[in-house]
Amino acid sequence: MTTNNRDITISWLFVWARHKKTLSIHQMRLILRILEFCQDEIKGIKYKDNLRQLEYQKDDVVLRMPYTDVYFSDFSLKTIRDDLKDLRERTIEFYDYTNKIWSACGIIEKPHVHERTGMMEVKIDLQFWQQLLNLTHGIRRCELNKALNLPTVYSMWFYIFISEKNEPMDITIEHLKEKLGISADDYKRKNGKDRIDHLEERVIQPAQKALDESCPYSFKYEKIRENPRSQKSPVKLLRFIPIYQPQFRDESLEKKALVAKTSVSLINQQAVDYMIQTMGFELKEVQSNKELLEEATKRLPNILEDLRDIQNRRRLKGKEKGWIINALKGKIQDAKKEHDTPKTIITNNGYIADMFDANR
Repeated sequence: MTTNNRDITISWLFVWARHKKTLSIHQMRLILRILEFCQDEIKGIKYKDNLRQLEYQKDDVVLRMPYTDVYFSDFSLKTIRDDLKDLRERTIEFYDYTNKIWSACGIIEKPHVHERTGMMEVKIDLQFWQQLLNLTHGIRRCELNKALNLPTVYSMWFYIFISEKNEPMDITIEHLKEKLGISADDYKRKNGKDRIDHLEERVIQPAQKALDESCPYSFKYEKIRENPRSQKSPVKLLRFIPIYQPQFRDESLEKKALVAKTSVSLINQQAVDYMIQTMGFELKEVQSNKELLEEATKRLPNILEDLRDIQNRRRLKGKEKGWIINALKGKIQDAKKEHDTPKTIITNNGYIADMFDANR
C-alpha cells in the first residue's frame, strides 16, 4: 500500500451506482482513488509531491498518479490499458430537473499510461467531478486502505454498503444484482426463478468471508420469504445485518473518533464527523465553536443536512472555513425566525446523477 490509511467519505449515489456489467477490482480501486482526490479537494489539501497531481482545465479535472496506487501486484500494462479503455466507455448520465437538460459523459476521459515513468493520467468531466464532490444526497464512510485491499469488487461494494451502519437493510434480489453489475439473467433456473443458492455461494458468501477476515464492518444476512412459514416460498428480500468488528478498526483513526465524541458530547456526533472528515476542520476548531454548535444542535433538527447545504454552497463559491461558521449562524437565525413565523418551504434538489452503461 503506497498511501496512508484514512476514513473516506463516499456519496450515497456512488454506493448505489448501476452498471450493466461488473467493474473489475482495479476499476473500483481507481474510482476510490478518484474519490480520495475529491476528499482532499473538499478539505483544501494540496499535493506536495510530484507523484500525485490535480489540475483544473476548462471542462475537465486532470488527475495524475502512479499506477501502483491502483495495481498492487501481478498486473500487466495490457491490463491497465484494457481497464482504462473500458472505464472510459462507461457512461454517466445527468438530468437537470429544473432546466430540463439531459447530458452525458464517460466515467473517465482521455486516459494516458506513461510506461517509462510508471504514471497514469485520467480526465474527469467537470460536471461529473462536481457530482462526486456533492455529498448532499447522503454519505457512506469507510477505511480507504481496508477497501483497497479487498480481493474482489463484490467484497468492496459490500464493505462500502455496510460500513458504519447499525440497522438491518433490506434489498431485493433484482436490485442487488443491478447494483453489483450482475445480469438479470444470471443465477436463474430454466423456469426463470432465481437461484439464490448460487448467488449466495458465488457472490454473497465470498464477500462476507473477506469482510469477516479483515474489515471493521461485516454482515450476516437473512432470506425474507413471501410466506415466512414455508421454506419453499420464494425469497422476496435479502436482509443484511451489520456486524462491527473492533479488532480490525485502525487504532489511530478510532482514537481520533473517540476524542471527538468525548470532547463535544453535547453536539450531534454526525455533524462533528462531517465537519472533520468532509469540511476539513481540526478537532480543536470544532471545540472552539462548541457553544455555537450546541445551539445549532438544539435549533436545527436536520443539522447534518444543513451542514451539507453549507458545504455545497461553500465549494461552489470557493469560500474558506470561516465562511462556514457565519453560514451556520445564519441558519440558526433563520430557525429562530421560523419558530415565530411558520412557513412552507419548497426545496429543489437540482442535479441528480446516476451511473450506468450507455447501452442500458
